[in-house]
Amino acid sequence: MAHGAWYTAGIVLLIAGLTACSPQQKVSAPQDKPLAAFQTNLLQTAFDVATAMPVVPHIKDRSRAQEAVVTACFELSQPQRALSYIKKIGNWRKGAGYADYAFYCAKHNLTNDVPHYLKLADDISAIADQDWRRDRIKARISQAHLLLGQTDKSKEFSCNLEPSESGKAELTAAQICKDDEFDAQMDALNQLTASGDFDLVQNALKASVQLYNRFYDDETRRAAVEEKIKASWRKTPHFIRIGLLADMAGFSLDYSDQTNALRLVNEAREILDGETWPAEYQMPLAARLAALRFRCGDTDPALAEMQETLVLFNENKAEIINIDKADALVPVAEAFKTMGDSGKALDVYKQAAEASVENPNSRPRAEDLSAICLSMALNKAEPDEALWNRIREIQSNLGDPW
Repeated sequence: MAHGAWYTAGIVLLIAGLTACSPQQKVSAPQDKPLAAFQTNLLQTAFDVATAMPVVPHIKDRSRAQEAVVTACFELSQPQRALSYIKKIGNWRKGAGYADYAFYCAKHNLTNDVPHYLKLADDISAIADQDWRRDRIKARISQAHLLLGQTDKSKEFSCNLEPSESGKAELTAAQICKDDEFDAQMDALNQLTASGDFDLVQNALKASVQLYNRFYDDETRRAAVEEKIKASWRKTPHFIRIGLLADMAGFSLDYSDQTNALRLVNEAREILDGETWPAEYQMPLAARLAALRFRCGDTDPALAEMQETLVLFNENKAEIINIDKADALVPVAEAFKTMGDSGKALDVYKQAAEASVENPNSRPRAEDLSAICLSMALNKAEPDEALWNRIREIQSNLGDPW
């Protein structure tokens, strides 16, 4: 057996041993909320498809796809389903999953099991084979301690992390920031951005958007945060700028502030239109902005932008690499669903499913199919009989060559 295979096998066995020591779930643990049957089926299909990928040599891709299902479960308030899936992950991402579960429990004030799952997460971080993997788990542990009010423990786990993970605790700190902590939080974020490190700046910008949301009702502070964000993104790629503006627009809509949201959407669209993008990069950005524009009440231009996005795909699909086609189409389907056009959304999901099988290898097919199912579950897009049959057909045909 090759060295890499021995290492993977060792990790799997050790993680399995940690899982076997888990106590029975307590009654006070968070419970899954009711979910439509088709959403449950889509989540299960997404996980089954991800798990179909062989551990050797695809443990990384397999675990990443499984983790995506876990994340979707948390978004849909399915913590117990998420936990059942976490236990089946075979590498360091199991530790990240346990930390996410502990974070979810802490967020919902159900803390009896939090120490246990944080301990499991920390134990797995100790056997991670790369620093950034270890630190990703520790960063989430730090965030959970912050929710619990355990600032010293939070600092202990957020100390000396890799730049890509350093500063992530500030995202949670921004979400729970108190009125009298605003200036201190702004100073902390300014220190991160002043470093000039790309990863630290990105983490600071994401935390700043959360601070923008936290103090949305305070117009003076909100304006100060927006100014800080825009002043800090000078060396940031345009697609990240668009994402930040879109996030702020979404928060504005949560506060029914359509005027401000539309201003931010227009700024983001101006950036999008000012650059030349490969079609597979432009489509997800354009679709997201069109969906936000629609929610702002600017419906006719939003629909026109969606039509332009479909035309863009049809005109360029021959040049788009087959493994990128479904990734480009799924956000378009999501946007149509947001706009209330379930029929059009379903048509685009079907198009994505067909695009997923253009590659002859099963690994990219499995990744695409799992992502499509997740998207439909998250966006409450119920497959019709024809699409269900196609999903099952693609799933059943997964196999060599991977």
